[in-house]
Amino acid sequence: MTCNIWVTEAYKHATECYPEECCGLVLDIDGKHTYWKCKNISKAYKEESFVIDPIDWADGEDQGEVLGIVHSHPDGLFEFSHTDKISCKYNDLPFYLVDPKTESIIKLNPAEVDD
Repeated sequence: MTCNIWVTEAYKHATECYPEECCGLVLDIDGKHTYWKCKNISKAYKEESFVIDPIDWADGEDQGEVLGIVHSHPDGLFEFSHTDKISCKYNDLPFYLVDPKTESIIKLNPAEVDD
């Protein structure tokens, strides 16, 4: 999966945001999967949580179809949290977790989340 250009952009964004969590969207813009940087507007604990700026989300939707949500766990475990799983199911979109230090990415599909 690391051959995708959007993944490289997500790694770069996660590095730029460190020590805070990055967040963004995977968009389909004219048939091309693209990473869309979003601002993390979480009021507290930006190192451990993210809230995508709704304006950034809307701007992304204006450019293309939202295919997934991306974020990082800067110094945390490289696994989806309980909150990530609930959010994935609620949004009915795949979640991606990126680790720029190891250039790793994992994906969670909504159907994989137990109710």
